[in-house]
Amino acid sequence: EELRRGDTPIHLIAAETSLLKVLAQHAGTAVKRGDLLRLSRISRGERTGDVQVTRLRRKIEDDPRLPRFIQTARGAGYLLRTD
Repeated sequence: EELRRGDTPIHLIAAETSLLKVLAQHAGTAVKRGDLLRLSRISRGERTGDVQVTRLRRKIEDDPRLPRFIQTARGAGYLLRTD
């Protein structure tokens, strides 16, 4: 599987791919941090999941500090916006 931004391929590690798949399956809906970790099979704890989300944002967002696609839903988790 390959993620592309225009004509440019984006290399994702397994954890990033897994996170993105889970978020895509629930696009537009917040996924709780614990559920995101469980569904993506990341087993090192919530902080590890946060780090992976940050790394994924760096790869796919124009400005990772102001994410357009992977957003934090305060108190609810993360969500993928597709619009």
